[in-house]
Amino acid sequence: MKKKILIIDDDKDFMDITMKVLVQIGKFEVVASGHNEDAMAIVRREKPDLLLLDIMMPKVDGFTICKEIKDAEDLRNVKIIVYSAKIFDVDRKKALQLGADAYVSKVIESNKLIDTIHQVLGSN
Repeated sequence: MKKKILIIDDDKDFMDITMKVLVQIGKFEVVASGHNEDAMAIVRREKPDLLLLDIMMPKVDGFTICKEIKDAEDLRNVKIIVYSAKIFDVDRKKALQLGADAYVSKVIESNKLIDTIHQVLGSN
């Protein structure tokens, strides 16, 4: 059974590219949403194994969404990779303190993101 990955990002171009890369691998079911204000409802509806979550978004930032998911008893097992154009160590530390399983920069090669996904999901 394929692991389901949900992408929540307000940057449609980046989201589309990431989605295409993950679909081409053929090991994941991938869904995406740019509607971060409805993140909790989307996560509950989609029941992903992994959430790729952008930090810098309008209305509700990724830090808030990460904390809400990890605080929700029915969602706390969802793995979260926070990714962002922000490269400051303080942001990485904050994401991990809030319960993210990993933090990667948007300015990485797609292979690094894929390796991190496999590591977090425990798959190859």
